[in-house]
Amino acid sequence: MKNDSFVSIVLNINQKIAGLEEKIIKIQSELDTLYSDYEILILAQGPMVITTIGHNLEKMLEHIPCIRYIQLAGNVHDDVVWAAGLENAIGDFVVLFDLYSDPVTAISGVVDLCKSGIDVVVGVAKQHISLPYRLFRSISGAVLQAIDYHLPQEATSLRCLSRRAVNSVTSTGRFHHQFYLRIQKTGYPSGSYFYELQPENIVKKSFWNGFRYLIRLMVFNSSRPLRWMSGIGMAGSFVSFVFAVYSVAINVISGHVVEGWTTTILFMSLLFMLQFVMLAFFGEYLGRLLDERSEQADYSVVFEKNSGVMVNQDRVNVLSEATSTFKNKVQTGRDR
Repeated sequence: MKNDSFVSIVLNINQKIAGLEEKIIKIQSELDTLYSDYEILILAQGPMVITTIGHNLEKMLEHIPCIRYIQLAGNVHDDVVWAAGLENAIGDFVVLFDLYSDPVTAISGVVDLCKSGIDVVVGVAKQHISLPYRLFRSISGAVLQAIDYHLPQEATSLRCLSRRAVNSVTSTGRFHHQFYLRIQKTGYPSGSYFYELQPENIVKKSFWNGFRYLIRLMVFNSSRPLRWMSGIGMAGSFVSFVFAVYSVAINVISGHVVEGWTTTILFMSLLFMLQFVMLAFFGEYLGRLLDERSEQADYSVVFEKNSGVMVNQDRVNVLSEATSTFKNKVQTGRDR
């Protein structure tokens, strides 16, 4: 018997992806086997490229049921795309699914785990990472914990949220640049789902991508790094003062100014390095303030298209009794 829970699958696609229709059919077949009600929410960043996806889109909507295609106006960060999907999904369970690397069998796994009482399910899979990234990850993990961002090692973008967790995330206001942190801070139980990525589509993580993402997480999710930079600046100022006193004392006592030239250059270089690091963080936070003060929406929708066929045209949405005896422990009724 099919489960009567409404499941939403959110996909963030690249318009130039090859074999999109085949991938969507696999997901639809998996959902149709397990669930009575579902939707496949496809979000594509714009502007729309007619030659690559326009014709295939119309074909998919004609014969694949329960597709909702949302075309965004411009290119935005992936966090914003996932947030847009979360805002537009209507299911009792919302799955953020990576079309390129996540296997379709993971859908039922995360949904079942979510039904067992875990409102936020985080996908965890072994990934190919470079040696510099491996060394960097241990440091970045400690930094992220300092800003109260806790994730299991080797966490992927796969997520499953119950309806009450979705409501909690979307009710916090401008969460688009704080997406994953907002998910982790819902206060509801969270857990990990261990699975294997599709081997042919695994992307090796690099040091620079990890570093940029770490900076983004720090800047948009906490003000603690700003205080760290202030502390570094105060420490640098104190050391500079001590060195100034020392240089004056040496000059008065010995009179050999030239001997300190190397030390002076080295110390000036250190101070300039600290100064520019702090200025970089100040600039990032200034950009954050400007972004939050901006009246411009984080994303805009050009159009939305839906499938022309339904899963079951004879089914009604009000039944005299439940079609499933499976207990749902996360209370996905929309009474919040």
